[in-house]
Amino acid sequence: MPSLLSNLKSAREWVTPTLKSSAFLTRGVLTPEEFVDAGDELVFKCPTWTWEAGDPSKRKKHLPADKQYLMTRNVPCTARVSSLENVVAVSNREAGGGGDDDDD
Repeated sequence: MPSLLSNLKSAREWVTPTLKSSAFLTRGVLTPEEFVDAGDELVFKCPTWTWEAGDPSKRKKHLPADKQYLMTRNVPCTARVSSLENVVAVSNREAGGGGDDDDD
């Protein structure tokens, strides 16, 4: 099955040529230049995003070698933080601690 999927993706890329002119407003797709420009802006404004070069054997020739895809790391998750706060609060109550470490 993975081989079939890989072959279908290759066929799709062969049939669908790389855009030379912008079609973002009509079809919602970017040219490689627009993608790189948008990615540069994203990396500039949001430090959690970085460009990645990826595996050299999978590089797309229409993108710069060092800008094959975008990766985000160390993004804080408010849901996770709030759930951790609740766990700490419950364990403090169970341990008999009220949050104060006063020994007076």
